[in-house]
Amino acid sequence: MNRNVTLVTLATVLGSLAAACGPTQEEIANGDDPIAALESTVKSSRYGATYWTEQMKGDTDVWNDALAYCEPAEHANYPNCEVVRSTKFVGVPGQIENPALSDEGFNP
Repeated sequence: MNRNVTLVTLATVLGSLAAACGPTQEEIANGDDPIAALESTVKSSRYGATYWTEQMKGDTDVWNDALAYCEPAEHANYPNCEVVRSTKFVGVPGQIENPALSDEGFNP
């Protein structure tokens, strides 16, 4: 019995050490994987509105993966998903045509 307690304690300590040696939330948010950054509880300074606008303009796989990850309600309030969702909402700047500048003019 005493040996089992020692093994369980050792496994718990090793598990805690392994978790402590992993990357911090800030490192994940600003690391090389933009999709992993979406899962972080820390807002990324690397993957902001400019980055996600470029991904959206290019309709990249990263953009589509980000949308798929961020659209479910349980991810809506993740700080980095908020940026993705607001980028989707705002759209690409200049994409909406100004009717006053069209050949047909503006007729209210």
